[in-house]
Amino acid sequence: MHCQLCYANIESLSISERQRHYDAHFQEPQANASNHPRSGSLKKSSSWTSKGKWRIPTAANLENDQDVFWYPAIQTLPPSNFTPGLVPVLKKALLKSHAKGTTTRAVLCYDRALYISRQIWDAGWGCGYRNFLMSCAALMDQPYQPLYFPLLDGPIPPGIRNLQVWIEEAWNNGFDQEGHAQLKKLVDTNKWVGTSDLCVAFLSRGIPAELVDFEIKDSNKSLTPLTNWIVQYFDKHSKKLNHTSTTVTGALLGASPVHCAPCMPLILQNDGHSCMVIGYELTKSGTVNLLVFDPSRPPPKRLRNKALSEFSSALSLRNKRRSRESTSGGNLPFNFELKSKRFKMNGKTTDDGSEVIWVDDEDNEIEFVGQRTLRDEQGEVKFVGQVSHKKDSEPTVPVDEPSYNDVLKHFRWEIRTFTFKRKYKYQILHFPLEEPLTEGQKRRKKVLTSEKIS
Repeated sequence: MHCQLCYANIESLSISERQRHYDAHFQEPQANASNHPRSGSLKKSSSWTSKGKWRIPTAANLENDQDVFWYPAIQTLPPSNFTPGLVPVLKKALLKSHAKGTTTRAVLCYDRALYISRQIWDAGWGCGYRNFLMSCAALMDQPYQPLYFPLLDGPIPPGIRNLQVWIEEAWNNGFDQEGHAQLKKLVDTNKWVGTSDLCVAFLSRGIPAELVDFEIKDSNKSLTPLTNWIVQYFDKHSKKLNHTSTTVTGALLGASPVHCAPCMPLILQNDGHSCMVIGYELTKSGTVNLLVFDPSRPPPKRLRNKALSEFSSALSLRNKRRSRESTSGGNLPFNFELKSKRFKMNGKTTDDGSEVIWVDDEDNEIEFVGQRTLRDEQGEVKFVGQVSHKKDSEPTVPVDEPSYNDVLKHFRWEIRTFTFKRKYKYQILHFPLEEPLTEGQKRRKKVLTSEKIS
């Protein structure tokens, strides 16, 4: 592995040491910057394309008109405002909350979705652009529709300024003439973009995307129609875990009270701000908490470091698994897969109501509540157990690791009553993960439509 700025060999460095290496580059004056492009992660911005230059990120230009893009499959360190690994960290926090009796169940999106925060130069208008980048990163990394990648990667790759080019090109091709009349010009401006503009960008590239409008005038309903729709969205996709699983691993994941569903995060917009909904949590009181990536709320340093560590560990395990499967000449047989799992039990290993926790190779813990019987083609596996709440002292949380309560607090989306009264219109952009659009389908979607819910 080599530094993408000076090409030094950084293979032997730890994650934190590599980060310090890059930070040192970003602190160099612009005069010392190289003229070589960063392959894969730095793209041309329309604001300097006419000058025929590529610019390397430095302290002087990193915060100004930079089209930096990164997604989990790129084998380089993420930029400082890109954070992978947060969904697995959140999942573990929810499992701990479930063990404490606070969280009843939760469903999260695709586990390699990453967080991208706004920076100084786009602080007043960049939330829509950052949600666009988060969506692109997930859509280009997900395994369910691999044909999305080439549609998003070229001829102009994702970026903040590049998104403006995408949208203007879509207008020129007949998409959303109403939006064109309102915004008129977008390239090289700091104009805010909303979910409808992002929908146009994705549709013009052949990516299926749909809008849902909520107008909630009855204050007694609060946000119930909105939260109900979001819960149904994630639940619909989580059911696929049980319906499509042919292995014990898949069945166990579907049985967990907290799991990641094979779906993309949603973009939620209201009153000039937007965020990424990555899942929901149902508490013992019946309250539904939406869990979000908010571009205006970057994770604290401890949380980001934990996420980077989680991502690095998962990447290492994935590489080891691929190496092992390659050595064995294919996929592992069912019996070997079952034996490779670890089981934890609180109490005796009998059917006495003791707590049973299943842990897979990536430390995804699954707790079983009550009796569950799981079958596959080669037999039957039965687990009996219920969650027990231990009163003895919990292990001390390392100083550099956030508590599970702090993690949950950061991701829970809160809206106060007085705020709700001013913000009763919401719009969602979601990705159904269907086959790429044909040319005929793209033509029929040039006039935007949406589902209406009140």
